[in-house]
Order: sequence, then structure tokens, then C-alpha cells
Amino acid sequence: MVSEETDSSADSSVPPIFGGLPALSRFVENMGLQYEKFGVPCIGGRILGLLLLTPHPISAEEISQRLLVSRSSVSTNMRTLLMTGLAERAFIPGDRREHFIFSDSAWQRSLDMRLDGVTSLQSMAQAGLEELSFDHPARSRLAEMVAWADCLHEAYQHVRIELQSQKE
Repeated sequence: MVSEETDSSADSSVPPIFGGLPALSRFVENMGLQYEKFGVPCIGGRILGLLLLTPHPISAEEISQRLLVSRSSVSTNMRTLLMTGLAERAFIPGDRREHFIFSDSAWQRSLDMRLDGVTSLQSMAQAGLEELSFDHPARSRLAEMVAWADCLHEAYQHVRIELQSQKE
């Protein structure tokens, strides 16, 4: 727990996830709020933030204790984070509990998920265009959507290549 001696400016609404480092605690909370905008439950974003800042594998029990949430909430959200590739399981010899880490490929995976979403929208718009007559009033909007998706697809591909070259 953060004492007044350690940090008198700490926001009392932010749990002391990182002891005397309120900036890291706020980061974790803000990750929850940010990922909520993408349809991820707030706790999923908070778990991701905690994993990002924790330099070693962390158990579900420790995640639950540090974030002050139920173990079942951690389990539910970890399944989603594992399925999306943002987190990975880590095994510690001699410890039977599951441990988790922030995935080394999380940013690439996040980019891929967004690209998949753009590609889906592009396919829907293209299919809609094929169904409409040449003079239908909705045609220009669907064509604009296809062009938008083409532009984003190209930009994402450029970012993907840049990220890969930075890793190498």
C-alpha cells in the first residue's frame, strides 16, 4: 500500500499496483480505459497493462491480488488475451500454477487484428458494390469505403514492414 510518506500526491482512486510508483498504477488503469474503447473489458486492458510493466512471468493469483479483482475475472480475461495473442503462457519449473507474460508479438498481433477488421469491411463494401446497379445512390459511399480500406491496408502493410525491420 502507498503510504503518505511514499507519495502524498497519489490519486486515491488509483489502486497502488506498483507501490510507490503511482505513474505506473495510473498507466495500468489508463490501459483498461483505452482498451475498453476497443470493446475489451476494462479489466482485460488493466491485465495487459500489468503484464506489459511486469518484467517476469506473473500468476493469475498475483494478477488478481495486484489489480484487486476476482480470480474468475482474471481467468475470463486471460482467455481472451491469450486467444488474441496479446499475452502468452509462461511455465516456471517447479511451479504448477499458470503464469503469463506480455507477448513479444503483441504489437504485431494488434496491428494484424486491425488489418483483419479493415479487410472485412473492405470485402463487405466490395460485395455491396457488386450487388448494386451502376446508378444506385449508395454506390458512391461503398466505393469510398473500398478506397478508404485500400488506403488503410497499404498503410498497415507499411507499418508491418517497418516493425519487422526494427525487430531485426
